[in-house]
Amino acid sequence: MNGPLRILVVDDSALMRRLLRELLESDPQVRVVGEAADGREALARVAELRPDLVTLDVRMPVMDGLETTCQIMAYTPTPILILTASLSSYEVDITFQMLGAGALDVMEKPHLRDATAVEEARRALLRKVRLLSRVKVVTHLRGRRRQHTAGAPAVTRQLASPYVGGHAPLPRNARVPFPMVVIGASTGGPRVVRQVLAGLPRHFPAALLVVQHIAQGFSDGMAEWLGESLPLPVAVAREGDRLRPGHVLLAPDRYDLLVQSGGVIHLSDLPLLLQRPAIDIAMQSVAAIFGAAATGVLLTGMGRDGALGMRSIKRAGGLTIAQDEASCTIYGMPRAAIELDAVDLVLPPALIAASLAERIKVGL
Repeated sequence: MNGPLRILVVDDSALMRRLLRELLESDPQVRVVGEAADGREALARVAELRPDLVTLDVRMPVMDGLETTCQIMAYTPTPILILTASLSSYEVDITFQMLGAGALDVMEKPHLRDATAVEEARRALLRKVRLLSRVKVVTHLRGRRRQHTAGAPAVTRQLASPYVGGHAPLPRNARVPFPMVVIGASTGGPRVVRQVLAGLPRHFPAALLVVQHIAQGFSDGMAEWLGESLPLPVAVAREGDRLRPGHVLLAPDRYDLLVQSGGVIHLSDLPLLLQRPAIDIAMQSVAAIFGAAATGVLLTGMGRDGALGMRSIKRAGGLTIAQDEASCTIYGMPRAAIELDAVDLVLPPALIAASLAERIKVGL
């Protein structure tokens, strides 16, 4: 990308717009090319300026963040970073609806508590802006007035694996009472996680664990958002919880999650990896307990987290599935697992759900 990153700042507070401009332009490779005080103004500025990224408030007059996201992604698709001032249930709910409508990521707005907090916010904001500005977003037709039926059929890619020609049935002599599915995701993940889980039957006979990289304070909101739209019950995992078939547990945003003997959840805050919760740690613990009755799914995200975990599940005899490149927001994590020869199937989200339902059903 030639020249500085071009950012549009959208917030109804002039003070917050000024602060964001100062934080962003502290990097000489970032330039704020425009500001908007409400969603309607934002739409005009996006169309006029064609920025590399939009920072978008949630609550605004005239047009709120959700409708603004829908309109931007329908008519002028642009990477969107949500900035929210509150972790109240209402605002977090709208935030996840915005992620479902095509926004890429979310973080809390900077707080002016002290210089240390502002500096941490500056680094975090610039890190996300640099990453998300490079994402090639696609049109989301939800914001169009007319209904649209999706066009091109999904393409299934199957890698060389023991499962060529079908899905491996679960072993009949498994030493665990039920099968286990662990899903890892990062940037762009919430919408895809919901799509995969929504494709599963109401009485899905496997326990499900989701490890989503997300900013601190948002895991409870994600669990509520998923629970409102899924046939399966969803909750944030707590210390000592037990895995149950047909139930989804979401790793909390401040802890690594390990599955222990008997399907008991243990939460760890040891500084083992840079990213928390770590997908690798959860998947490796699942492989050790569930063995061939485990299935690993790795979705969109930057970096390599999950690749080693997928290899552990595959070596234990379980099935591993990665999201295909065409449907990924960022193809980093699935690509890393494929390069490690840790993936059996590469599928789009709709076929991931179908594959899980078929595999678990066959094993019963």
